[in-house]
Amino acid sequence: MKIQVAILAAGNSSRLGRPKQLVQWQGKPLIRYVAEEALAISDPNVTLEHCVVVGAYAEAVAEVLHSLPLQILINPDWSEGMASSVCVATQYAIQHQADAILFALTDQPFVNTSLLEQFILTYLEVNDSGCVVVSDYGSDWGVPLLIGAAYFESLLQLKGDSGVKRYVKQRQLAVKKVTFLRGLIDIDTEHDLMHLQERQ
Repeated sequence: MKIQVAILAAGNSSRLGRPKQLVQWQGKPLIRYVAEEALAISDPNVTLEHCVVVGAYAEAVAEVLHSLPLQILINPDWSEGMASSVCVATQYAIQHQADAILFALTDQPFVNTSLLEQFILTYLEVNDSGCVVVSDYGSDWGVPLLIGAAYFESLLQLKGDSGVKRYVKQRQLAVKKVTFLRGLIDIDTEHDLMHLQERQ
């Protein structure tokens, strides 16, 4: 069983006005924090591959990740929306014959290793390429989100701002859920960042 962990970090953080990937969290750039948490996943039943999709600030983001054992994937079409990054990650997964992709974002600071491991455990329990495991925020659900290889080819058809969450909702796919009540906390504005830093 091979699972690809794909962190989507190609956006230009237009509402924040500076790269959210590089804001400080737990003493390091946020993208490095998320990447290190993903790299710490351990499960003897799976082979893990890790990638980060970069775009708007590709050089700067790649620089803070340069010492980590993961693949940097360049999305030249990042300005076209989230779908382009999903497609880049999915194409890489197909090329490397992954059985599933675990998608994560760079702006959810409360993502951690134990949370991500729950997605893999849930997927292994179902053991079905048509399985989808989502984050349960309580009032909504979304990413991190794990999706099986049965959907890879159709994910490549996504366009614009359609991310994997919208893909699952539009097709009304059955989902398994992992509780992540702090998943709604993300960084879009300076106010979000200030409020978050006060909680560190």
